[in-house]
Amino acid sequence: MSGARLSVDGKALSAGRLERAQTGMRAAGLAAALLFDPANVRYATCDGPSLVFNLHCSYRWALVFAEHDPILWDGTEEMHASRSSWDGDIREASGFSFFGSGPNSRRDAGTAIADIVSELDARGLRHEPLGVDRADAVVFIELAARGVQVVDAIPVFETARAVKTPIELDIHRDNARLVDEAVLGFLQHLTPGKTENELWADLARETFSHGALHAEARLLSSGPRTNPWMQEASHRVVEDGDLVAFDTDLVGPFGYLTDISRTYLCGDRPASGEQRAVYQAAHGFVHESIPEFLAGRSFAELGEKLGIRIPERYRQQKYPFIAHGCGAADEYPVVKIDDHHDGLLEPGMVLSVEGYMGAVGGTVGAKYEEQIIITDGAPELISFAPVDDRLL
Repeated sequence: MSGARLSVDGKALSAGRLERAQTGMRAAGLAAALLFDPANVRYATCDGPSLVFNLHCSYRWALVFAEHDPILWDGTEEMHASRSSWDGDIREASGFSFFGSGPNSRRDAGTAIADIVSELDARGLRHEPLGVDRADAVVFIELAARGVQVVDAIPVFETARAVKTPIELDIHRDNARLVDEAVLGFLQHLTPGKTENELWADLARETFSHGALHAEARLLSSGPRTNPWMQEASHRVVEDGDLVAFDTDLVGPFGYLTDISRTYLCGDRPASGEQRAVYQAAHGFVHESIPEFLAGRSFAELGEKLGIRIPERYRQQKYPFIAHGCGAADEYPVVKIDDHHDGLLEPGMVLSVEGYMGAVGGTVGAKYEEQIIITDGAPELISFAPVDDRLL
């Protein structure tokens, strides 16, 4: 990947996100929220290291208030990194995960929760509902032991995160550009004789060497393993004339997801009729759907309007989402083919529009996905990784 990197004012990024979070909390009547999900902690305070480890081991959390500045508890060894990017109140965390505390986990959680309750008391919020996004069981046990009423904070923060600030949108655009360049680099490695795992490693190298943080999955499959979808990379050797399909699921610089999918023909053998059919159906569905993503449209309206466009022969193995939000990860909202939820498209939302086409009993399938920004007018396409003209 090449070109100058985007210059980001990290403190302005954090301030804009916190303002959206606090606005959402006030609208929901939520005075305080205790956050453990790294995506939410980052959103309300700042980035931290070892994000994947933090997904399964709680060593970093934040107490966020609707009317006061947040407090971040961070691991002793990580605090210097947080202080370099955030001017807020950062304190040493009293760890309580079973990984570190073993049978003392509940005791250590009690120490951490005592600090939380003390801060609630200091602000007169001791008896107000406390939002929690997710936590180890010992957290809920200790909160209950102190009589704290817990409510779900996830809807408040997912909804706040769904509409991006101008700085966030610039990051999404820049990360999409980097992924496009990574795909171009990957195509130089796409040759017969490699395993799927080797090809996934080639794609990962192109992205991680330029600042990617992690991938949400390892979805790359070839030949007959492209049908059905959702098969991760394996030791299968890719042959001349195989389709190779992948989904980036890539969290890039500054912690923002670029989620696109592509399918390419590997080698020099001409494409078969079935390969062209599934590819054209997937590519056509996505690009014919994108113009429909207009601000003000409901998720249900889009699902009903677009779901019927999937050809009948591909519906049994259809991808369950037509589109989903992108931010710190795959996130709210989703546009589903059925069982819709309430909500409207808003300017500033970033979504991936996708489709998978592969018939039951077929020999191949094709995955295609683009990333867009919802605007006051036509949606803005921000992903431009090449198509495979041999399949169109």
